[in-house]
Amino acid sequence: MSDPSGRVHYDPIVVSAESAVVAEYLSESAEEAAYQSEAALERGFISLLQSQACEYLPLTSEAELIANLRVQLEALNGITFSDAEWERFFSERIAGANEGHNSARLTPGGR
Repeated sequence: MSDPSGRVHYDPIVVSAESAVVAEYLSESAEEAAYQSEAALERGFISLLQSQACEYLPLTSEAELIANLRVQLEALNGITFSDAEWERFFSERIAGANEGHNSARLTPGGR
């Protein structure tokens, strides 16, 4: 399906917390002949995800990303972390899982 601009559009049939089923998939087999910037690639990917009923969150900092992770994990598991529980869980299970990478920056408070 296409919208008036000619872009492919996917109509969601079923949307749940775990997945989305779309009405139609049209393979875009035409290859790009010109260079595509990272920003253009990102805009295209975001647009594709939004057309498949995904929500866009304009997170602009690491602290916002970590706060959103906490909200999503709490919603998914039907729990509420105390601040102490979140600090421990985040440092042991999430930030600690990246040992050997630049994980020193990752802290629940974004510090």
